[in-house]
Amino acid sequence: MNRPLVILAVVAAAAATQAQAASPYGGATMPRPIAQSDPLGPRSEPTVTVAAAVARTQFEQGGYSGVRGVQRGSDGTWHAVGRDRNNQPVHLALDAQGKVSQVR
Repeated sequence: MNRPLVILAVVAAAAATQAQAASPYGGATMPRPIAQSDPLGPRSEPTVTVAAAVARTQFEQGGYSGVRGVQRGSDGTWHAVGRDRNNQPVHLALDAQGKVSQVR
């Protein structure tokens, strides 16, 4: 009497295993988007000093996003790369008075 129920369970288990094996994504229905490289460089970098973190914050408060590569020049000016309001990559400078500007 339970024979049809057992056969149904075996068929359902086989179908689930076959469907999972057929998908290269382990049963997921949507593949992940292809990662694109960012022209500004890697997204995460360690902040070495508090001064570099303050400079990064000032660049961001100046209206720039994705600020990376914050380094202090020999003249005391901070330099970095970031994105402007139009999402275009730009080179940035922060002088000793706290003025943020684009370097052309």
